[in-house]
This record gives sequence, structure tokens and C-alpha cells, in this order.
Amino acid sequence: PICRGLFEKDKLLYSFLITVAFQRHADVFKEAEWNTFLRGGAGVKIPDSFPPKPNWLDPLKWLDVCGLALHVPQFKGLEQLIAKDMDWRSWVTSDDIDSKNPPAPHNDISVWERALLVKILRPDRFVFMIQLVVSTYLGHEYIVSPQFSLKESYADSNNMSPLIFVLSSGTDPTVLFTQFAEEMGFGERKLMLSLGQDQGKRAAQMIDEGRKDGLWVYLQNCHVYVSWMSSLERIVESMRPEETHPEFRLWLTSSPSPHFPVPVLQSGMKLTREPPKGVKANLKDFVNSLSVDVWEEFTPAEDSEGKPDPDGRSNQRSANASKAKEKEWKRLVFTLAFFHALVQERRKFGALGWNIPYDWNAPDLDASIGTLRICLNDFATLPWSAIQYIVGTINYGGRVTDYLDQRCLQTICQRFFVPSLTTDEKVYYDPEQIYGPPSDTATKDELLSWVDALPRNEQPEVFGLHANADISCLSKEANLIITTLIDIQPSGGGGAGGGKSQDSIISELADDLLSRIPEQIDIARAHPSCVAITEAGTMISLGTVLLQEVDQFNRLLRVVESSLKELRRAIKGEVVMSGTMESMYNSFSFNMVPKNWKEKGYLSLKPLSSYYADLITRIEFLSDWCYNGMPKSFWVSGLFFPQGFITGVYQTHSRIHNLPIDCIKFRFNPLQNATRRSSVSGVATAVAATAELPEITSGVYCHGFFLDGAAWRNNMLQESTPGQLFDTLPPIHFEPVHIDTPDPANSYSCPLYKVSTRAGILSTTGVSTNFILLVQLPSPSNVPPSHWINRGVGALCMLDS
Repeated sequence: PICRGLFEKDKLLYSFLITVAFQRHADVFKEAEWNTFLRGGAGVKIPDSFPPKPNWLDPLKWLDVCGLALHVPQFKGLEQLIAKDMDWRSWVTSDDIDSKNPPAPHNDISVWERALLVKILRPDRFVFMIQLVVSTYLGHEYIVSPQFSLKESYADSNNMSPLIFVLSSGTDPTVLFTQFAEEMGFGERKLMLSLGQDQGKRAAQMIDEGRKDGLWVYLQNCHVYVSWMSSLERIVESMRPEETHPEFRLWLTSSPSPHFPVPVLQSGMKLTREPPKGVKANLKDFVNSLSVDVWEEFTPAEDSEGKPDPDGRSNQRSANASKAKEKEWKRLVFTLAFFHALVQERRKFGALGWNIPYDWNAPDLDASIGTLRICLNDFATLPWSAIQYIVGTINYGGRVTDYLDQRCLQTICQRFFVPSLTTDEKVYYDPEQIYGPPSDTATKDELLSWVDALPRNEQPEVFGLHANADISCLSKEANLIITTLIDIQPSGGGGAGGGKSQDSIISELADDLLSRIPEQIDIARAHPSCVAITEAGTMISLGTVLLQEVDQFNRLLRVVESSLKELRRAIKGEVVMSGTMESMYNSFSFNMVPKNWKEKGYLSLKPLSSYYADLITRIEFLSDWCYNGMPKSFWVSGLFFPQGFITGVYQTHSRIHNLPIDCIKFRFNPLQNATRRSSVSGVATAVAATAELPEITSGVYCHGFFLDGAAWRNNMLQESTPGQLFDTLPPIHFEPVHIDTPDPANSYSCPLYKVSTRAGILSTTGVSTNFILLVQLPSPSNVPPSHWINRGVGALCMLDS
């Protein structure tokens, strides 16, 4: 079956695409519905007759609701229901929105029509909705992955088609292959080679020998030897059935690579084997691979003659074996296995888990077991600090490139490897007291039974995260599916409904954007105080920042204006539709920011409609700064390069007080009881919002920040409100102080990022370009900073919507 060559993340999507293809062909899924499903509110201009957006609904979701009401006949009037009917709000916010129909008059809609609503209103439940669509229209068997079987795959193969293992992170099918070869009688009739430089001749000889003598040839890591791939293609295409032994098989392993020869991929049988998903599956995989010798290494021998124990335990004991050592060893090993599973599974939570997903695997675990063995054998008292450092910083931390991820990894390590692990009567890893080491004398079989009894799905609290992290995880999975669906759509296409062609929709959208494009900022009209010259003959630091920002935004505005005009002409046929314009046309069709804008623009994950409104707001803020003088509070989130602004504030203080810039840091003072704003919506709003700020003599006020992973109440960090992923921060006084000034007690060093991905290009300093600085935020006296590190709490300059 095809599914054995697909990764798990693609299997549901593939089934969904088959379902859609069949139902569109049968006219069950209408074209207007499918186009609206993909495009949402792209190109929609909300009529004046529509009610205003309800306060509880996100602006982007409201735009999609209006698009659905305009383009799909059965949802006509939907905007009125959502804006005024409280039953609809209850349905939208319910946890089982994917399993029950909405209120009247749409309480009898089909599963597909409900999917249109769920995709728009509750993207975190969209994956479950896709499963329901597939099982309803195609069958339940299309959402259940069959068990991987190498024997079945081999039975379907032949001597002319390679068997290709498509690798994923954390997997190596070599052990599986060697075991299967032994089972099939090819243990001594196989040739294995790991490809690399100058291995091409040896690989070709192996294939030739295997074809003649009926051997299995196993070539590892084809993606590494790019220069030999063309030779591999020629060898495979030149094979003839009459010249090839019927028992010959060519096995290849490769990570997904654009250099892997397409003809070989098309003629071969693709196989995927992914690492286990979930804490329980990871623990079970570990226990199955754990030898009895290792598990019972410190168990005292029960038979003084050295015979195997009655219960089947190994008699290969450590010289230091004792009841006390057995307890310490088994708790340490199982805790390490749980730690290994936890750091791997945190990846599914995206940026809340790790800024960058890392590929930890079995060698990291084995090296750490060796560390624990040395500590038990060589030390009378366990050196916990050394264990934390070697496991968290060296063995696992050696793969970590982001220093904030390193901070998180070390904090997690300190959560597990502590003296109470071996001294407490009973140990648990989670607040619900579900996960913890088994009995101190458990055999391997008892250990496996213990793991089998654990819940199949773990809650976010097991990872130290808030329950809201599940929403982030599901939303991330849904966004990946939607993005992939859009990427594989053919260019062009019909309109989204309502009788308009796609050309008309895109042309109207370009006209609308052109009519709203702001004027470029004229730096020659700058307020004198903004570009003042100091006595030393240099411009003030923030004046230099302003000039750089104006230059960047003016360049972006020129690109936006010229490309919109060219796109209109290309649609009319006045100029050739170039590749750039075609890409821009397709991006507009799906409410996405064009690539040529991104190349000249600032980092943003917003869709086109939100991005353009955000761009206008940024120009208004910068124009107000340029023409009217420095604002009382700076919307740092609205700058092209916030790091440059931070440096400018440092330089200003440095010049005034004649201090080296590396002797200065910020003290952060969030304003109490201040009005919190998610963004600046215009010049008048910006001026009114800063009227409440008290005067300061040093530093600057900054606003426009969001909290991810926590809430802000009583002027300090608090646990997130259920269902609310983000909270807004009040204006913060960035006050420059000497670097020796102590930080406030019990404050959390909260990283501030430009966008929610948190990851970026690593600079020469080892810090992501997405990262701006650490902001000290107060925490309740009974909540240590490590709690927020485990939570993955960060501050953002902008949201994705």
C-alpha cells in the first residue's frame, strides 16, 4: 500500500485529498465550497450592511466568516448569527465543536459543511474534523495506519525495484534490516556499505556481485553521497531481468533530498519507519531494547554460587551491587529514560517546547547511562551537580545551538536529577502523580507491565507546560496541513464563488491595496529634535535609528507599489505575467504575503490582510515620530530592526553619562494599572494611549508586547487563562542602569522575540536573529523562575493573525 511510504504527518492529508477528489468529482463538495475552504476571506471586502465584528472573535476569523457568508449560498446570513446569537458563541467555544452541529438554522448541515465552519472558527479542532470527514465519506479504515511489516513489503518487491527506506530524524532501519535478513536466511548473503566520499566504486561492485549471486545489497545514507546519485540512476536503469538473479534485492536508505534520483524513487518501493510518538511509546521502546544485564546490573546476587537467579535475572553483577545501589540504579535509569522521552516529545509543542527541534537519539541515552554507571561505581554519594551537567549540558546539550534552549534543557534536567529521587519513599514526575519510577526491585517484565499501564496520551502538565499548550500543538498541526494543501494547489483556478473570476478578485484586491498604500516618509521634513546633532558633531543615536528605519520602510513601500501596479497590468494583459507576478498572484489568491514583499520586508507571519494593515500602522507610527518628534512611548514591535533601537537607547545613555556601552543593562519597570494595548492602530490612538505615562529622566517607554505561555495580572506573571494563548503586556520602562545593579528578586528573564516561531538564523554571537533581549518580569513570591522556563514563557512583538 501507498501509506507505507508516507510519513505519519502526511497519511491523514493524503486520505483527505483522496476524499476531496472523489467528492468534488461527484459534485458533493461544490467548487465554491472548496475554494472558500482554501482561500478563506482572501480578497473579501466586507459590505457595509454586515454587522461589526463581535468582540470575542479574532479579526482574521471574522474576515473568513464574511467570506463564507458571501461565497457559499447555504451560509448566507452567517455573519448575522455569529455577531448576535449567543448560542453560536457557546458552540464556537465548546470543546466538542467537531462532533456536534451548530445551532439553528444550521443544525442539520453535513459533516463537510461543518468542517468549513470548524476550519475557520476553531483551527485547533480541525485535525479531528478532517478525520471525521475522511471516515464519513471514504471509510474509517482510511484514518487508521496499518502496522509496519518488512515481511509484507518484501513479499511485494521484486529484483528490479529497489526498496528505499526514507529516513526521519531519530530512526535507523539498519538493525531492523539485519534482523530481517537473518530471519529470511540472508544473514551471510548480504553486502552492506555506508556511502560517502570515494565509496562509489565499491558500491557499484557490490550491486554487480549481488545481481550475479542473488545477494542483498544495503547502501546507507544515499543523501550524503550526492555526486554518485547520477551513477546510481544509471545502474538501476541499466538492470535487465534476464541478467539479474531473482533473489537479488537492492536496499537503499536516504533522508528526503532533492538530489535523490527521481527515476529510482519512482521505480522503487518507498518505506518509512518513524520513532515512537508519545511518552508511553518512547518508554516502551526503551524497555524493549533494554537488556536484563543493564537493568539488573546493581541487583545483589540471590544465589551465592553465581547461578542465574530463579526469576531469570542476570548474574552479571557490578562489584558494588547492593539493595541500596539497586534502588538508586533503577530509579536513575528509568528517570533518564523518562527524561529522554520528555525532551523528545516537547518538540510537538513547537516554540513552547523548543525554539529549534533537536534530534536526540539512542546514543545520547546510552552515553548518559554510562555516566550514571560511573557515578554509582566511583562515588560514595551521588554527585548530582555533575550528573546534571554531564547529562544536560554535554550528552544532550551538545546538540543544542540556542542558548535559551540550553537554559530550558538544564532546568528540566535539574527537575529530575535531584537527591530526592533516591531518598524519597515514592517519586512522581508530574502533578497528577501518574508518572514515576516503578518498584525498586522490579524485574524487566514488571517494568514493561508498569509502562503498559500508563495512559496512552500524556497531558501538557507532564512536560511542565500549561494545558493551553495542547491548543498550540493542535493549531500547529492544522496550520501545517492547510499550508501543504495550499502549496500543492495548481496555479490560477476559478473564482471563489459569486460569479466573479479569479482575475477579477485579484485585480480588485490590488486596486484596494493601492488605494490604501501610505506615502513614503520624507526625512527632509523630520522634526529637528529627531535628527539633532550633538556637540561632538554626530547625530543623536535614536536619530540614526529613525533614518535607518525610514530608509527600510520607504524601500518596502516602493516595492509594494510598483509590484501592485505591475500585477494589475499583467492581469489585463498589458505586460507579460512574469514568474514573480505569477507567484504574487497565487499568494494573493490564498491571502498570503508575496515572496517579493517578504524579501524586502520585515519578519512577519501574518496573512496578507493583517500584514497590510500592520504595514500601514507601522508607517503611521514612524511618520508621527519623524514629523512630530519622539513619542512618549515607542512601539518597538513596529520597527524593522528592534535590536538596533535597543542599541540606540544604550548609546544615548552611554554618551550622556560617559559610560562604556558594555557596562550598561536595562532595569524593566512594567507600569502598574496601565492600559494595555495589543498594537497601535493609528496616530491619534498612539498619542492618547501615551498620555497616562509619567515623566521619566532616563531610558524609554516601550509597548506593544504579548506574553506567550503565561498571563499578566496584578502586575506580575500568572498562569494563563484556559483557552487564552496570549496576553498583552503593559508599557514597560526600559531604564538603563549599571551592569552591576542586581536584578529584582524572584524575577523571570523572559526572552523577547519578533515573531512566534522564536527560531531564526543564528548570528555570530550564537543568538537567533529573531531574539531581541531578555526582559526581567516579576513572578509571584511562591513561583520560582524555573517554573516559567518549564512553561516555555516568552514575549512576542507580534502575533500571527
